[in-house]
Amino acid sequence: MRKGWVRAAKWTWVVCVVIAVALVLQRSWSHVSEIVGAISVPALATSFSLIAIAKLLLAENARIAAAQSGLYLDVFTAGRLYNLSQLLKYLPGSIWQYVARAAAYRGLSASYLQIRDALLTESLWVVGGAGFIGAVLIGPMAVTLVATSVSPRIAVGLTVVIASTTLLLLASAVRRGASLLRYLRGAAPPPRVLLVQAAIWGLLGLSFWVLLSAFGLSASVVFCTGLFAIAYSVGFLVPFAPAGLGVRDAILVAGLLPLTGVGEALVVTILARVLYLMVELVLVGLQELLILLRPALRRTFDALPPKR
Repeated sequence: MRKGWVRAAKWTWVVCVVIAVALVLQRSWSHVSEIVGAISVPALATSFSLIAIAKLLLAENARIAAAQSGLYLDVFTAGRLYNLSQLLKYLPGSIWQYVARAAAYRGLSASYLQIRDALLTESLWVVGGAGFIGAVLIGPMAVTLVATSVSPRIAVGLTVVIASTTLLLLASAVRRGASLLRYLRGAAPPPRVLLVQAAIWGLLGLSFWVLLSAFGLSASVVFCTGLFAIAYSVGFLVPFAPAGLGVRDAILVAGLLPLTGVGEALVVTILARVLYLMVELVLVGLQELLILLRPALRRTFDALPPKR
């Protein structure tokens, strides 16, 4: 019974997000259509390419996490499993991508312990990397904005919420004690993961900056990277929003409001989301096409005369 209510709540959330976006776009459609028509194709292609490289690095992050858990995959296999499973994250529940990958890893003879550690470590690196980079890059800006633009009561309320959440997390960590510390030691990222994470969020932030520039909005690459990383990490952690739908987008829109109006900020955010989805679809299409063509390509190369 409880699962039924949870599933209904998640679908209700998705429907509400779609309706809210439609209402905002409908109210400012004339302005929005002018904006969309002015976007240059080279800017879209550049943003698309940057996201594609970042997605390949996210797959590499998953491969390294699997290897650290004792599951060794070649680059193509790890990338294929990661990209295929990513399409399932848009289903309400936020677990289907992990269910699919767990089944695939199990098919490769991985133990349940290896599967658990691989998926948890991968997620920890992604959320931790995004959260850390976002906090470092725009944390001081956010604190300054709150201090100068928000009423004292709201500022005190935010401080209480953040402090309470931090204390609860610390209490949970202390209660779980040795087992948590043991897992965190095993999940410590090697230096190459730190480089991969820095490259991922730098590329995604640069892609978002390219979109803003195409709209004529002025923002630094640092701000765009920090904003996108924070939005991604929070959206990732919200269980009822598939792929952070609505949550990540709301944070991006809120971050862009000092630069432009709600309608234009929403268009940029939607376009960033659509490009991200298009990259995922294209990567899956290309890799599956390569698999279909592999036997024919192998026969072609085998038929070539040997080099002398």
